[in-house]
Amino acid sequence: MSPKRSDPSSIDLDYLKTEFEKFRAGLGDTAVKMGGSANAALEQITEYLNGGNLSSRVASIEEELEILAARLKGTGKDAVAKLETEVSSRPLASLAVAFGLGVLASGLLRRG
Repeated sequence: MSPKRSDPSSIDLDYLKTEFEKFRAGLGDTAVKMGGSANAALEQITEYLNGGNLSSRVASIEEELEILAARLKGTGKDAVAKLETEVSSRPLASLAVAFGLGVLASGLLRRG
């Protein structure tokens, strides 16, 4: 099928110009609305970042991490102290357990 050709004399140029101007105006309004929305969103993000909310949250997280690190350090010291007590009270049993764990670990490493 061949496309229909319009007769140039039958095209209403004034109507087309009017419709094109309406389209252009609508497009301009849309651009202004979108620009305003984007600008408002950027302002809200900036307020959030500069408002202190983020820095106070980071500070509280840092405090919690310091507390957890102190607990972990204390727990590690307790575990080492208990291990030293057990090894010094039963040296031969500790040596046998260490040897058994070594054999087990070497067997697992050979398979992998």
